[in-house]
Amino acid sequence: QDPLTEEYLEPIDSNKMVSPAKKNTVPVLESNPATTTKFEAFLGAITVSSFIVIWLSSAASPLILFISLREGYYKITAFIILITIIAYLPWKPGPISRCVQRFIDSNHPQYYNGVSIVFEGGEVPPSEHRQTFFAVHPHGAFCIGWALLFTCPTMHRVRFCFAPSLFASPFFRLFSRAVGKPGSAARPSMNAYLKNGEDCALPPGGFEEATLTSTSQDRVFIKKRYGFVRLCLKYGVAIRPVYVFGEGRLFSNVQGFWRNRLALNRFGIPTIIVWGRWFFPLLPKKGVKIYIVVGKPIILPKIENPTKEEVAVWHNKYIAELKRIYDEYKEDAYGADEGKVAKVEVW
Repeated sequence: QDPLTEEYLEPIDSNKMVSPAKKNTVPVLESNPATTTKFEAFLGAITVSSFIVIWLSSAASPLILFISLREGYYKITAFIILITIIAYLPWKPGPISRCVQRFIDSNHPQYYNGVSIVFEGGEVPPSEHRQTFFAVHPHGAFCIGWALLFTCPTMHRVRFCFAPSLFASPFFRLFSRAVGKPGSAARPSMNAYLKNGEDCALPPGGFEEATLTSTSQDRVFIKKRYGFVRLCLKYGVAIRPVYVFGEGRLFSNVQGFWRNRLALNRFGIPTIIVWGRWFFPLLPKKGVKIYIVVGKPIILPKIENPTKEEVAVWHNKYIAELKRIYDEYKEDAYGADEGKVAKVEVW
């Protein structure tokens, strides 16, 4: 038996559909739009829009600081410096953080046309814990599925790794520390987290996957993403593929010019032009169902210095599992008629 192809992952026929009744899954979050009041939906809108505004203002914080200093707006300068000090102090979450967490946990899902988070495997948390890397797809415009997982109580022990520039921003750093367990996606940081035995989560598709987001076609950017597989092999960490159905339908995005846009992404430049609601483009479209599937673990061997061939083998296994999850759950997420014809493009 070849340990690289059979020993660590049970063979799966991705063409064989499994009925919902037979799926070995555990729901950890279910929101019912039929029982959601208008006030609860309003609070959900406040929650998700606040998340997006903080995200964008964080990206612009260096420019805001520069302008405030140049124009003599010293109160704004002092405020940014104060937020920076608080964001970087070594404090631990307390009563205020727990109140914010509870508010987000209870209200954010109410904005959508239902939110479901299900884990494959039949047991959450598992009786025997194994260090795990959660790889989340698709990125979408603003990682809404990622945000739902980040604040989900079941995932509070997982370190969610954000783009280094975003995590370094004082606004986002303070917010993310208050509501979850954030970290940096920089390679040295990722090495440190995994070496210390932490569970981690990352959207491997990055800016490229955000660029490809579409309301009519599901896409993932993974063919050239080998780094997280190499890290997991180095430390013997299991990988759980995660797919967020509905992510791409939350925001419209200009399509085309892929070669030029993806080329800019390689330099860390976002190339999305997105909009949601007509009266507030940063608010996701209404009426979208979010269905998040956390796949069962792919058990990797520990190979301190994996070869390119070994990384490629496990990378291909990962893509096969991601496709299997999509094909197996697309009818649950989109309904029988739409799910039968839905396909995911792998870039």
